[in-house]
Amino acid sequence: MQPSICVWISRAPYGSALAAEGVRHLNGALANGFSATAVLVDDGVWLARRGQEVRDSGFVALAEALRQSLHPAAGPAPRVLVHGPSLAGRGLTPDDLVEGVEVVDDRRLAAAVAEARYLLRF
Repeated sequence: MQPSICVWISRAPYGSALAAEGVRHLNGALANGFSATAVLVDDGVWLARRGQEVRDSGFVALAEALRQSLHPAAGPAPRVLVHGPSLAGRGLTPDDLVEGVEVVDDRRLAAAVAEARYLLRF
């Protein structure tokens, strides 16, 4: 049986390296044979927003990195869940997000976390 990991990202994609580290760990888990799920909650939902423009901030557009994770050239893709109440609380809709993420309620979020053997929080 494949080991499973849940990467919980609750920090905004810019202003610190935490969201980027979450995406990096998600990709690393997949590369090492884990079944991986990312959950984006609170300000972490901004990670999945399409059309991010970082301009001269010194940061990388993380939505593109997440999109690439969802469509790997080889191997399995992660499951990426976006917390619906967090999304709505930030004035975003599912149409604002990169393709391939799934918007979930509290119950489905809790189930995804409970299913994982390991949990990493960013």
